[in-house]
Amino acid sequence: MSGVGLGLLAALAWGFADYLAQPASRRMGAMRAAFVAQGFGVAALLAYLLLTGQSVIPTDAVAWAWALGASTLMTVGGLAFYQSLGLGQLAVVAPVMGSYGAVTTALAWLSGERLTLLTGVGLLGVLAAVVLVSLPQRPQGVRSTPAQLQGAWWAILAALTLGAGFFVMGHGLTPRVGGVQGTWTLRLCTLVLTFLTLSVWRQRRAGLPALAGPGALKYAGVSGLLSTAAVLFTALGLGRGEDSVVTVLGSMSIVLTTVLALVFNRERLGGVQWAGVALACLSTALVGLR
Repeated sequence: MSGVGLGLLAALAWGFADYLAQPASRRMGAMRAAFVAQGFGVAALLAYLLLTGQSVIPTDAVAWAWALGASTLMTVGGLAFYQSLGLGQLAVVAPVMGSYGAVTTALAWLSGERLTLLTGVGLLGVLAAVVLVSLPQRPQGVRSTPAQLQGAWWAILAALTLGAGFFVMGHGLTPRVGGVQGTWTLRLCTLVLTFLTLSVWRQRRAGLPALAGPGALKYAGVSGLLSTAAVLFTALGLGRGEDSVVTVLGSMSIVLTTVLALVFNRERLGGVQWAGVALACLSTALVGLR
């Protein structure tokens, strides 16, 4: 399958995963929801590797080093995104986080991948969109609460770290072990790092939300399976000179997530934020044109 097809599949999976991640994050807490979601994804990939008779543990030490680097970035990005979902509006944080494709594209360009004029314009547009979406509203408009503004900043951190993580994955991990095993190794390291982070957080902070019932687990589990599928689709397209195409088309999930939030969650945006959402979608499409 081409990079375009894989990118669109990733966008579809990411879109529904991000939408389901918000109720999981608000019911279980950001860190617990991220850990449970990653656990479901790791279990699904492990079952696939065992059923297909593929090696579970890569023997390439360098591949593990790349996996650790990418998983560190993605752990920070994943936790930041779940934190943004717990604080902010989904219709705002999704477009901001979706700009991770621009980060991957910029890093790919710095490493030697050639970009077109439209791609450069799209990158600038994404940066402008991030600023617009995160701006507080004027009194006559729809106001953003302090928590919602914090959610936007957490989403910016998620975009930066996830974009860098996908670049590291495509640059060093996937070419060595392939898409499926690379995704498994990455998600396993991310799960361990998230568990360690959660353990430290529980020791330093009291009053974390208690583990919720089956409803919250359902949201987190399905979200984890879909996000793992999105990472896998992205991994299969990385490492063959189409890093920017795959990641940017994957970040088009912001359109689906925003629509779901506006229709089902009945979220409201101010005029400036609407402009930012529209610019984010348009700019992401421009970056994907080659």
